[in-house]
Amino acid sequence: MGVSDLHVHSSASCDCYASVWDMCESAIDMGLEAIAFTEHVEFSPEDYCYRQFNYHKARRAWQKARERYRRTLKVLFGAEVTYRSNLEGEIRDYLDRHSFDIVMGSVHDAPPIDFWNPQNAGIVKSNPGQARAALKWYFSEVEKLALSGLFDIVGHFGVYERHIPEGWPEVFGDSELEGRLASTLDAIVHNSRLELNAAVLHKPGYWPAPRVEVLRLYKEMGGRTPVYGSDSHHPLGVARNLGLAGKVLKQAGFEAFASWKDVVCKKGPFYGANRESRSRILPR
Repeated sequence: MGVSDLHVHSSASCDCYASVWDMCESAIDMGLEAIAFTEHVEFSPEDYCYRQFNYHKARRAWQKARERYRRTLKVLFGAEVTYRSNLEGEIRDYLDRHSFDIVMGSVHDAPPIDFWNPQNAGIVKSNPGQARAALKWYFSEVEKLALSGLFDIVGHFGVYERHIPEGWPEVFGDSELEGRLASTLDAIVHNSRLELNAAVLHKPGYWPAPRVEVLRLYKEMGGRTPVYGSDSHHPLGVARNLGLAGKVLKQAGFEAFASWKDVVCKKGPFYGANRESRSRILPR
């Protein structure tokens, strides 16, 4: 069974300029069985790609790629939704009306700390109380994300360490934070599954998302096999750090990454596209 990269972006995402074709060619060169285009779908003005995703345009491009690579690569049409609990109703309504093969939910920040700005490392280190509050907020939002039942995959859990890898309060050993982590993982175990995001594994001193300790606890709690995601925004990043990610996975006690077949929605476009085209039914 081949490996699937189930977290990549194309020019359908506002922060990516790579074409679907270039990403697919790279996936084939890397020997992948499947690739999922999990394009950014945002619902808050605070989010970088707010209202910039064109569903129908992206789906047309995906359909062409699916047909072109039918014999060499499984191409899946997905979304990475930035989850905000106060917007869950709007997110639910959108997903009810738009069909995807895979829907990944991600929490991208914990106000007032911006995870994506390395300069905020100073805030984290100098103000442990604020950093601790940010972690509690993050775990709470991810728990609500999982409990919503809207998402097949929880994206890059622990992403706060991507650009700020040091200085965060230690979760294990802190009764409150560890309890919140366990509660969040329990919600994921019963409603979704984790992604092992390998975006920065090649950088010395940086961590996978989630860390191996978190993956071990997730497995002990009965978590389903994680999927692999490169989180690539350019062709050279497809399947990046796959070997390193595989080692992390085995350190956590899993044998191999989940297949695309374990995650793909049987009612999604990959299985339903031909039926829809014959019946001329527009996607929900």
